Order: sequence, then C-alpha cells, then structure tokens
Amino acid sequence: MKAQDQLDSLDYIQTVIPQNLLFSKFDKQLNTFNLHTSILYNQKYGRLNLHLNEDYNSTYIRSFDKSNRDEQTFMVSGSYAINPIFSAGISADNNIYSDSRKIEINQASLSDAILYGLVTPWDYFTFVPYLGYENNRQVGESDNGPVYGGEALLNNLSISDFDFLSELKFKNEDISPRKNALRYFNLTITNALNPEVSNIIMFQYFQNRKDFYFSADSITASEFKITNNIQSRIETNNILQDNFNYNRFLNIFTLDMIGRVSWRTIDRDTRYRSLDILSTSNFDSKINELKVEIESLTSYNSDFFEGALRINYSERDEKHTAKNYAGANQIFFQERSDEESIKNNTAKRVSISLSGLMKFSGSDKLYFSLFQNKLSYDTPSPENFDDRDELLSIVRLKYIKTLSPFFSVFINTEGTYNHIVYIFSERSSNNNVNRIVKLSSGGIYSGKYFTSSNSFEVSANYTVYDFEDLTPNYRSFSFRQFTAMDSSRIRISRRIDFVHYGYLKLSEQGDLKWTSFSTHPTRFLQEIYSEPKFVLTHNNLSFSLGMRIYSLNTYNYQGISKVLDTRYLSLAPLTEISIDINKLTFGLLGWYEFISAEDASNKQQANLTMTMNWNF
Repeated sequence: MKAQDQLDSLDYIQTVIPQNLLFSKFDKQLNTFNLHTSILYNQKYGRLNLHLNEDYNSTYIRSFDKSNRDEQTFMVSGSYAINPIFSAGISADNNIYSDSRKIEINQASLSDAILYGLVTPWDYFTFVPYLGYENNRQVGESDNGPVYGGEALLNNLSISDFDFLSELKFKNEDISPRKNALRYFNLTITNALNPEVSNIIMFQYFQNRKDFYFSADSITASEFKITNNIQSRIETNNILQDNFNYNRFLNIFTLDMIGRVSWRTIDRDTRYRSLDILSTSNFDSKINELKVEIESLTSYNSDFFEGALRINYSERDEKHTAKNYAGANQIFFQERSDEESIKNNTAKRVSISLSGLMKFSGSDKLYFSLFQNKLSYDTPSPENFDDRDELLSIVRLKYIKTLSPFFSVFINTEGTYNHIVYIFSERSSNNNVNRIVKLSSGGIYSGKYFTSSNSFEVSANYTVYDFEDLTPNYRSFSFRQFTAMDSSRIRISRRIDFVHYGYLKLSEQGDLKWTSFSTHPTRFLQEIYSEPKFVLTHNNLSFSLGMRIYSLNTYNYQGISKVLDTRYLSLAPLTEISIDINKLTFGLLGWYEFISAEDASNKQQANLTMTMNWNF
C-alpha cells in the first residue's frame, strides 16, 4: 500500500496533467441571471509546457435593489525544460471580485507576475522556488510588493518497508503595509507490515495569514490619518493521525481504526487602535481549539450478508480569549475578557452505526441501517445557558423483491427520534422531542417499449415541547405529508419517445396534543408538478418539446373546512435541445411561463438554461 498523492494542495507541481476543458453555462431563473464560464488548457510542445486557467462567474439579480456580483480568476504559465533536471518558467495571475451591494469588502483585485524554477534531481523529489511582484487592491486601497516562496514534493519514496509522501508550501506576500503568508506541510508514512496489515501515520501543518482593510471609525481615522484600518487574521491548524488497517481480521472481518488529534488557533490583530476609544470593541480576540477523535470500522462480507459497524468518539474544547495591549483601559479589557469567556465550550460526541444487506436469494434483498448519536455540549461560564444534551436515533429497513427481469418492487420504512434537553432553566423551554416516521413503497418496470419508476410515501413529523403548558409561546406541532412520484418513458418509434416526470404532494400542518395524540389542522398545501414531453433523437441530437405545469394551493382551516388562502399556477411550454458530439456536449433548456395567482396578478416570465462542455 502506498500513500496517495495530494494533487490539489500545490500550485506549481503537478504529477497528473488535467484534461483540457471549455465550460460555459447561462442560467436565468425568475429574476436571477447567472453566467459561469471556465477554460482549462494544458499543452506540451517539445520542451515547452503551457498552462492556462480562466474562470468567470457573474450573477445579476433584478429586483427593487438591483445587484450584481462578478468573480474572475485568470492564470497563465509557461515553462521550458532546459534539461531533464531543471525547468524555468513564468506565470501571471489576475483575480477580480466586485459586488454592487454595500458590504464591508465589495471590491478587490489581485495581479502578479512570477518567475519560477522547477528542479527534479530525483524521480521522487521536486522542488520549485519562485519570485515575483504583486499588486493587491481592496476597497480602494492599492498595495504593491514582492511575492516569493517555494514548493516541494516528495512522492512515494520507499525505504525498507516504509513509503513516504510529503508536501511543503511556503509563500510570502510583502504588499506593504499589509502582509499575507501561507505555510503548509504534510507528511504521510505508510508501513505495510504484510499484504493484509498496514499502518498510515499522517501529520499536517497549515497556517494562513490574511490582512484585510475595513472602514476605520472617525476617532482612529483622525488620529492615524487613515481611511481604512487593517486587521490580520492568522489561522493555524495541526493534525496528527494514525490509521491502522487489517484486511482479514479473524479471517472474516476487515478492520479500520483511526485516531486523530487536531489543534487550531484563530488569531486576530487590529493594526491601529486609539486609546481615546473606551469600548470593549477595541480589543482583539483569539480562539484555541483542541479536538480528539477515535473511529473504528469493522466490515464483513459473505454470499449471504454484507455488514459494517462504525463507532466514533470525539471531544472538542474551544476557548476564547481577549488580547490586551499597552495603554489599554483595563476595566474595558476585563469586560471584553468576560464577554469572550462566555463563548468557551466543550463538546463530546459518540455515535454508533450499523448497516447491512441480507441476500435471501437472487430476487430477495433486505437493507437495514441503525444509527445512534449522543452529543453533550457544555459551557463553563455561569452566564452561558446553552448547555444541552442531544440524542438522535435513526432506524431504516428496505426490502426489494425482483418479480421478473423487467419488474421489481420495494417497501421502505424509516423512523427518527431526536431529543434535545437544555440543562438550565433559562433555556429549558426549548426542550423538545422530534419524531419522524416514513413509509414508502413503489416499483420499477423496465421493458423494451415502456419503462417506469413510481413511488408513494407517507410521512409524519411530530415535534413536542416538554414544557408547552408552562410556556404558551411554544406549541407542539405536526407535519404530515403524502407524496406520489412518477418517472416514465414510452417508446413510440425508433426515434420518438414520450417522457413524463411529475409528483403530487399533499401536506398538512397542525397543532398537536401528544398526550391524547390529537391534532388540530391549521394549514394545508397541495403541490403538483408535471412535465410531459416528446423527445426526438437523431444520431447525436436530442430535441424535446412539452409542457411544464406547476401548481401550489394553500388552505387555512375554519373549523374542519378548508378555505383557499393562496393560489399559484404556472403553465409553460418547454423545449430542450442537447447535442453530444465526441468530446463536445451542448444543452439548451427553456420554458416560457404563464403565471396566475389568487390576486389576479397574471404575468409572463421566461426561463433559460444553456450549457456547453468541451473536453478537447
């Protein structure tokens, strides 16, 4: 067993060249327009390697406050192999983000040009140093400076019975007065004790620093002669993991055991602070998190039974602290420290799941799954009353019967029990039990001229508050639903099919009295969707013409009688075109809606989705 390549963590080192791709999609739904285009191009001309990546995503929302958001990423690079060991290259990046909404950061861009060298002294080791210049613009502030760093990959080096995979990434952006930095290191050691037993040890370190601008308050702006303040966010992650695998445990089981320890720090630091501001908001904060996880998976396979038992246990400790600074008012610092300490929490979670498949015969199969989860969430602060215990249980059984090579039926039942208990009286009014029961059945028929998949489901969702008699604002409620779905295809001729997809949903909401198991319905919903269409296929072309029908009616109750509240009906002629030629696929889906509602506000609306995908 060898360690797996981590292909997505390095920028300049690629062990597998991605396939060339041109992708474009335009989507117009209701008042939202979205355009997404992407191109990925890799080509080798003798010793010259070219790489280009472009991704553009634009969203426009036509409403009372029209808004648009644009995101664009462009990267081009080329390298020349001077000899089998050394290649020299140049790359250029451009990233733009623009949002018309008045948010904290609604304009940003990044452009850089980088020279790099790719050194491969051995087949299993590659090193890339690089140096360049960057322009980084954010909320009207433009910063420039050098960018430099390096990457290294140790790919499946074998020493004795050990295989080593390691990645290293180091990057600095000195765009004064800001500084961004990235540190990444991963080491995976695999020891195959024998063909059936292996052990994998992994350590990962990741640190990311980002400096960003935010609007300075008037006092700070006047004192330091600035428009925007700077905050640094440094996130540091460490993971240590051991994975033990035993393929033929006791000759009949497969055993996987994983132990993981991770610790994380999120550190915030504001560049400019005025001592004239007497507020708790003038202090930064720091988060420290420690998490321990243990997981085991035992699986068994035979001709009659396949099953798996998974056990997970985890503990997480999260601490929030305020950061002091010279000259700060200690009274406000203590207040901020108290505010942060209220957020401290610990969580313990244990879960057990059992799943299996029993094959009574070639035509009779029974699937089952059991899941049990317990969460204990504690807060040490006497001012935090969010302490709670949560218990979740899920049981599912599904039986499939194959009556003939053309027809099979199934019946499925599922039950969920979720109980949330808040420890302290301040929040105990939220204590509740949620019960969900589902029963479904259906069948699949697949013949030469007719195929159909149909299912019918009834579900009931009951939420009961423990103290609803004492807290009138919390009332137990029920939600019951019937769903029927159909997906069918009729072959009319060699080139023409009739296809239908649709569903019917009948839903009822109501007040619930669990002790007497009685409900008082308060709202009823009827939802219908139907999409019949004729499909013409010729070689690589598919053309569809049909209708899209959607109806939603809601009702209130007066006594036991239903009274129409809202009505929505959409009738839309629909057309769809798809072309698949070698590595090129093109799709066009559109429908034109005629909408009517209970207030006679009839309107018309066009919807369009167009996609193109070319693997060249």
